[in-house]
Amino acid sequence: MLFKNMLFKKILKRILFTILALILVLISTAAFAYLRYLYPTGEIMPGLYAIRNDRNGMPMVNFFIMQADEKYIAFDAGSDGVQTQYALQRLGISVDDVIAVFVTHSHWDHVGSLQLFNNAVIYSWDAEFRYANDSAFALSGFEHPNLPHRKLYDGQVVELHGRSIQSIYTPGHTSDSVSFLVDGRYLFVGDLLINLRLARYDEELQRINIEKMLRMEGVQYVFTGHFGLFRDVRFFRWWWL
Repeated sequence: MLFKNMLFKKILKRILFTILALILVLISTAAFAYLRYLYPTGEIMPGLYAIRNDRNGMPMVNFFIMQADEKYIAFDAGSDGVQTQYALQRLGISVDDVIAVFVTHSHWDHVGSLQLFNNAVIYSWDAEFRYANDSAFALSGFEHPNLPHRKLYDGQVVELHGRSIQSIYTPGHTSDSVSFLVDGRYLFVGDLLINLRLARYDEELQRINIEKMLRMEGVQYVFTGHFGLFRDVRFFRWWWL
């Protein structure tokens, strides 16, 4: 009986150790994936830059800045104005040269630095940013920037300094979510790929809009707020569906 008890305890310890090891592997893998897919601040291809904002020392969100002639266009504006200003200085980009900010949705981690871009026109689905101000995911200290604003409609094309930016209404994660197709090749989707359980507006709409993106042709690069860059729109299915 004593031998059986000792053997049982030994087996139990091995099982618990194996479970603990698996948990640690899963946690490490998740952390690695998160760190891997959020771009560090820098140029990721000629004329296109990622800006990363962190929170409590951990990577939080990417937004992107694209060169347009001698000016720049931003897609979202990050979560932290101080970090964003420092990042732009490192990259040699003046905030005055950013002529437009296209907002994928108005959650605080995507609009937190808008007030920096004093020379820009803001393009977004909701001119008042009501979703950010009224939801549980609101900005406690959000200041609506006193900047020129253009409210977008689905399919609208904006021509700026040699760049063609088409807005595509993609609600689901929020009611004001919109993606941007630039020059028919570069697709900026914000949080469209975020997990369905984090779709704070409508899960089914988010699923429909993912499928809509899968049917798009000619897209070569897909830029996300929290998972970096996909080099083929078909990776949407592998990653998310």
